[in-house]
Amino acid sequence: MMIANRPNRTRQWLVATCVFVFSALVAFILIWREDQQALTEVRARATDLASDHAQTLQRDIERALSATYAIAALIRQGQGKVPDFEAVATQMLPFYPGIAALGLAPGGVIQNVVPLAGNDKSLGFDQLSDIAQNREAIKARDTGKLTLAGPLKLAQGGMGIVGRLPVFLNDDHGGKLFWGFTYVTLRFPDALASARLPLLTERGYDYELWRMIPDTGERQIIEASAHISLAAPVERTLELPNGQWTLGVAPIKGWREPGRVWLQGAAGFMLSLLMAYLAWLLYEMRVRDQALELQVNERTAEILATQRQLQATLSAIPDPLFELGLDGRYYSAHSSRTELLGLSATDLIGKTVSQVLPLEACQVVLEALQEAQEKNSSVGRQIKLPLDNGMHWFELSVARKSALPGEDSRFLVLCRDITESKKAERQIRLLAHFDSLTGLPNRVLLTDRCNLALSAAQRNGTPLALMFLDLDHFKHVNDSLGHRVGDQLLIILAGRLKAAVREQDTVSRLGGDEFILVLPETDARGAAQVAEKLLQSALLAFEIEPHELTVTPSIGIALFPGDGSDFDTLSRCADAAMYRAKQDGRNAYRFFTSEMQARSERTLTLENALRRALERDQFRLHYQPQMSLSTGAVVGAEALLRWDHPELGRVSPAEFIPVAESCGLILPIGEWVLRTAVQQLKAWLDFGMAPITISVNLSSVQFRHADLPELVSTLLDEARLPPNLLELELTEGVAMTDPLGAIAVMNNLHERGVRMSIDDFGTGYSSLSYLKKFQIYKVKIDQSFVRDITEDADDRAIVGAIISMANSLGMQTIAEGVETEGQLEFLKAKGCTEMQGYYFSRPLPTEEFEAFMRSKSPFNLTLHSSESDVDIRV
Repeated sequence: MMIANRPNRTRQWLVATCVFVFSALVAFILIWREDQQALTEVRARATDLASDHAQTLQRDIERALSATYAIAALIRQGQGKVPDFEAVATQMLPFYPGIAALGLAPGGVIQNVVPLAGNDKSLGFDQLSDIAQNREAIKARDTGKLTLAGPLKLAQGGMGIVGRLPVFLNDDHGGKLFWGFTYVTLRFPDALASARLPLLTERGYDYELWRMIPDTGERQIIEASAHISLAAPVERTLELPNGQWTLGVAPIKGWREPGRVWLQGAAGFMLSLLMAYLAWLLYEMRVRDQALELQVNERTAEILATQRQLQATLSAIPDPLFELGLDGRYYSAHSSRTELLGLSATDLIGKTVSQVLPLEACQVVLEALQEAQEKNSSVGRQIKLPLDNGMHWFELSVARKSALPGEDSRFLVLCRDITESKKAERQIRLLAHFDSLTGLPNRVLLTDRCNLALSAAQRNGTPLALMFLDLDHFKHVNDSLGHRVGDQLLIILAGRLKAAVREQDTVSRLGGDEFILVLPETDARGAAQVAEKLLQSALLAFEIEPHELTVTPSIGIALFPGDGSDFDTLSRCADAAMYRAKQDGRNAYRFFTSEMQARSERTLTLENALRRALERDQFRLHYQPQMSLSTGAVVGAEALLRWDHPELGRVSPAEFIPVAESCGLILPIGEWVLRTAVQQLKAWLDFGMAPITISVNLSSVQFRHADLPELVSTLLDEARLPPNLLELELTEGVAMTDPLGAIAVMNNLHERGVRMSIDDFGTGYSSLSYLKKFQIYKVKIDQSFVRDITEDADDRAIVGAIISMANSLGMQTIAEGVETEGQLEFLKAKGCTEMQGYYFSRPLPTEEFEAFMRSKSPFNLTLHSSESDVDIRV
């Protein structure tokens, strides 16, 4: 044992030594990286400080030098003379801190200097002749650029820098004539005061400001905090005219802290020793545990074997487990769920399956036993048993036990409860083919049944009708009473639909309030009779909880084979016919026609084209002037949308706007119209056009959108247009659909400064109690009333009443569609505020509108012929 331990001890010390070496190496690397990181951070802080002070010094010197440009401008303006230079320079000095002197040197000789006190010795100094300064002076004269000389000894005494800007005047021949210099003098140390370099010393840094003397290449110290050179300083360069200065910064105590590095090294050494000791102890424990490990492995193998056997037994326990003979006699029974045994285990033993189970289940069990006798096992047979807690399904797994020669065969029978699986399968089948709410066939089953009916109709040469039924305004039921009431209504309606048709007919729910009926052997006359029956059935009141509801359907009918030979075609045709029924007033049925097909194809074409119209820049805005009757001036313009498609040509707004609303494109299109209109008005105002109001129509979808006020404010802010120059027009019908909601939106827009007006006033139904609460300042009289006011007394009375009502409510009025002088005179006599129409101008493209505004002062009542135009709602 001792001999065996010697190699282990040697290995133990070897492991401890390796751990110590590795730990020491890791500690050294970590300490070195931390030291490098700390050095990097210290140098970064020093760099930031040097940059701040260097930038401040460079900025202040450049600012002081910029004074020479101002004086040079005065010299060129005075053709070489600066009247009262002393007063001008004295007023300038406070705006250029750091300047010790500001002067003029015609021909290079200083003749004027401000302030004179302390600088009088520089008068008469010839900058081009002085050996110390003439190099920079000559360079400035020859290059025509500002130069900086110094640091050097100043003629008036002391050290400083001098910035010179050569001034050239135009001679009689158009050439440049050297006049002399304007210069500024910055005296040390005042010129460096703004950089506050001593603050670096207070923060623990030495600094050194120096430059390279151009002539000698020697290093000239401008300012320094110490008399010795800095150790590895960080440096920042100041770019000055015809030269560079450099500011170097280094910590007074040096870049590193030796004490901290030694302390970290000692800690790393101690940690390495500790890790080596821990490795030594762990190895010692491992050696001691090896002897026990063999015993543990043997016991573990025995325990695992026992556990596997136990687990195999327990796995069979959750479901009923029986031991049966080939004749079906019970020898044992077990289940943790005793309710699945039917009888107690004691009562079962000794009985046969024919005495306990129903005949059908008994036969299945005996067949499974016979199969297991022949093949040693049987799996997958299912039986159904009525138990106390309901009907249960079981799947049998039978295995034959090993038996000695001469012994009867015994079988282990595991009955797995699959009742829930059976229920789930049934539910899946129902969900796959039937609507979960109404129990009607869904689209999958509908398609299958319709295809079978179509096949039979083709074989037998019989007709077939397909109906598409949709409830009118069903959304109002869900929105006002809740989806629970709406679901109950759909369930009752489904029952009425099934009751109204024959057994061979199919009633299906597609979803929402849409139903499809397939009627085999039904022609147009029979379909019409069924449709009338369905309409009458739906009219009966729906009594749901405390509510008594009445709904109406719209029905579209397509016939086989005239309208199509497959389900998809017939359903599309019936859908188009249903929409025609809705357009014709709802609560009706319509048969499909070829005109509907053409309209459906046209709508699809427009929808596809609209989806690319914005990105392909196919939209344009035209502007129709709005005239003031009192002044004759143009006070506004209505933005009207135009769509020019390369293939479809000019598409009427009356045609594409409803399509945009139905397919959800009206919001991006409406946003484009708003943005384009306000940006165009802002551009006109920037080019000097007198302020006018731009009017933009809002669709019902836009107005109901929650983000409308925020969008309007964002667009106005982007264009920097005052909100009072934007007028949003809302039709009377949209405003009265939800008056309270309309009031809230109008109040929000009014608070943002945007104006609101009611468009097409008089064509809908308005409650005066709501109208007076609307935040509107103008009503627009619809052109249908204006068109015949010179001939129709009723129209004259309506228009007069609208104007009178608006005046009494403090609102302005504008008449649209004014085309004749008679209309103009009548409206003017009644006190209408503004007008627009072809009498004044048709809607104009941007360029033509600009020309109209340039040529139009008070409007000429004899211009423009009568035409018609479509008012666009966007």
